[in-house]
Amino acid sequence: MKRVTIKDVAKEAGVSVTLVSFVMNAKVREDGRLDCPVSAETAEKVLEVAKRLGYKRNPAAASLRSGRTNTIAVIPTDISNKFFAGLARYIEDRSNLYGYTVLFGSSDENAAKLGDVMDAVLAYNVDGIIVAPVAGGEKAIRKATDLGVPVVLLDRDIEGLDGVGKVILDDQEAGRMATEEFIRHGFKKIEMISYTLAISSLKEREVGYSQTMEAHGLSAFRKVHHTTYETVDHDIEIIIQDMVSRGVEAIFLPTYSLSAAALMFIKKKGLQVPQDLAVIGFDKSQIYRLFSTSVAHILQPQKEFGENAVDILHDMIENKSAGRSIVLKPTLIPGGSVLKD
Repeated sequence: MKRVTIKDVAKEAGVSVTLVSFVMNAKVREDGRLDCPVSAETAEKVLEVAKRLGYKRNPAAASLRSGRTNTIAVIPTDISNKFFAGLARYIEDRSNLYGYTVLFGSSDENAAKLGDVMDAVLAYNVDGIIVAPVAGGEKAIRKATDLGVPVVLLDRDIEGLDGVGKVILDDQEAGRMATEEFIRHGFKKIEMISYTLAISSLKEREVGYSQTMEAHGLSAFRKVHHTTYETVDHDIEIIIQDMVSRGVEAIFLPTYSLSAAALMFIKKKGLQVPQDLAVIGFDKSQIYRLFSTSVAHILQPQKEFGENAVDILHDMIENKSAGRSIVLKPTLIPGGSVLKD
């Protein structure tokens, strides 16, 4: 079967090859219309003819002409993590509006792997990158910025890294909100479990917790326990058993994975929430349904995270603009897990 060309579409539609090229290479604006100097009626006619004839756009040829691939890369720490999996859906949907194909690759909280993934996506000549930084990952990210590839940092910040866009959470506020909620319901012996990861989001949540405890004269009860991704299940058991033995009243869990691990152990040991231990978790979780009482948690705006990251990256790609920074607000979802009575 003879391959349908752009000339065939132009002849059938009764327009020039240049006009067909404008239509077929145009991006879709947020209002759903094509971003090209062609009337909506003519563009619709060209698209109808192209579809009827079975014309397929040649992305490789378009890339050679424009120097663009209309491809972006998204590098979360773990695509299977519930938070990042949710973000991926919003990122992909938003990217589709701009005509981008999205490549995904996880760093697994490992700076060396981030470097390898960065090398791979740069070899594909991507137009831009959205990345969740990892500890020690600044060098890998600079590989892209040094080449002039636009980069947007997602969920985490790197202090002093210029020329990048940022979409992050007000993490100090998240830590403050959780701690204030415990205190409002009469709890004083409040502790926190965090990861040893040297990343901005967790550090800021710890600061929010610590400053709030101090502000309420509860510094004597302030304690942050640390674990790692590799040892979290083992460590959680030891930490929570120690908490219960010391009469700790409440526990703040500042990530989805920590919330899941801690609540699973609490359920396994038959501890009562909030009678034995009050809990505030992070992000939505099916595990909350295992408890007879609702679980209070801090919610991150996933949709806003994903869509803002793509919007900022698109602006950097299209307009060669400097990256904008957006700080999103967390929301506290109340629950029975902090109610004493």
